[in-house]
Order: sequence, then C-alpha cells, then structure tokens
Amino acid sequence: MFFPISGTHISPIYLVIVGFTIGILGGFFGVGGSFIAGPALRLVGVDWNFAVGTDLAHIVGKSAVAVRRHRALGNVDLKLGLVMALGTIAGAEAGAQLIQMLKRAGNVNLVVSVVSIVVYFSISVFMIWESQKTLRSLKGRAQWGLVKGAKSKRDHSAFGPVTRAIQRLKIWPMIALPTSGIKAISLWMILLVAFVGGLFSG
Repeated sequence: MFFPISGTHISPIYLVIVGFTIGILGGFFGVGGSFIAGPALRLVGVDWNFAVGTDLAHIVGKSAVAVRRHRALGNVDLKLGLVMALGTIAGAEAGAQLIQMLKRAGNVNLVVSVVSIVVYFSISVFMIWESQKTLRSLKGRAQWGLVKGAKSKRDHSAFGPVTRAIQRLKIWPMIALPTSGIKAISLWMILLVAFVGGLFSG
C-alpha cells in the first residue's frame, strides 16, 4: 500500500501487526508505544518526522480504549491525568517545533535516531537496576520475616526513597491526589514530568 504523504510503500499486514503489538504493550505498561512505532516505521523507510506524527495520531484511539478499560478497573486518576495534560500539551508542542527545526536543517533522521537510542538504552539500564535492587530488597525482607501474609502481595520498588523525597518537596502550589494515595505533591513536579514526556512524544 502506498502512502503519498510520507512517500512510502508499506504492507497493511505489517502495520496491523505493529499496531496490535503496540496495543498490547500500551495497555500493559501504560506507554504510548512510541518506542515501538517509531523504529518500526523507520525500519520500512518512513522519515522520523512522519513516524512521530503518525504515532501521535494512532495513539488517540488506542489510549481511549485503554483508559476506558483501566477506569473500569479503578486504575485511573482523572485529576492527575488532567493536570499532566497541561504539561504534556506544552511539551508536545515544543517537541513538534524542534522536529520542524531539525527537518529544515536536514538533520531530523540522524538526531532523532541518536536521541532515541540514548533514551531507550537509559530506560533499559534503569529498569534492570531497579528490578535487581527490588529483588534484593524482597529477598532481604523475606529472610528477616518482614514479608508475610497480605504484605507480601504489595508492590515493592527500589525507587521508593526517590519518590518520597520528591513528595517531600514543598514547592507551592501543592495538590492532593487521593485516588493515587498521595497526600501532597508539588504541582510543578507533575508538570515537569508531563512536559518531558510530551517533549519526547512530540
């Protein structure tokens, strides 16, 4: 099938398989799927600027279905989502403008490819480190008899100390997120995380 806007020929079956994979991982990990969609489209010759824009367009439908399902399960904090939307919109706009600047300079494919590799590698290293540290922590708790009964079913994370440190930052304004179990957190921290996420998405 020919796509005139991007000027590429792509098999519809290939796109369906990629979309199906992204849908599964997006619903499970809560990610937009850019780490799969971008490289998958680039693999068949789509320029990065079209890959990013196309990924953002298809995320809308997938996210709507996933959010509806997770909300039925009680996993959605609407207040947090609305606040993050503000930062995400600003970040996505900044990212889109940056893509256009790189396109005019003729460096969009090289720069986005390098940045993507660095980001994916960094995330992979962090997840491996966090998983190993969490497993060691759980083993230590089990040896000391600290993980028993219902407590053993709770999620444990090596990132907990950093999370608590961020929540202790008293940078006004502070907001409460009862659905997420957060008594008070700086609004600016949420907006910063959302902006960075939007920047990489855009």
